Amino acid sequence: MYGFKLKYLPIVLLPLTLGGCISPEEQRAMDQDKCSSYGFRPGTDNFAKCMMSQDRQRAEDEQRSLDRMRAQEQRDRERKAARRNSDDDIDTRPSFDRDGNPNFDTQGNYQGCHGIGCEVDNPDAD
Repeated sequence: MYGFKLKYLPIVLLPLTLGGCISPEEQRAMDQDKCSSYGFRPGTDNFAKCMMSQDRQRAEDEQRSLDRMRAQEQRDRERKAARRNSDDDIDTRPSFDRDGNPNFDTQGNYQGCHGIGCEVDNPDAD
């Protein structure tokens, strides 16, 4: 079993809380009302098929939700593995020099090191 991520907690708890708010009897009554609104009469084969269809739709929705969570977890694991294997993620260039001057411009372009310890052109040299 893979580690559970806290960011998925609301996704998991939402169906549980919504399911907990509606009792099975209330769900059945809602399904009966829906099937009756389609024109099916209780006790007929078409009404029974409609009720089964409502139940199947709920199960399919839950399965799709679980599949999306599993797919997202897989993508997260792949991204994490790619980051772990990549040496390009860490920028070893200093962000600021010793005096606190930025080494990058506002667009993120490296401007180079400033001040003591850096190779700079001497403006007084001819």
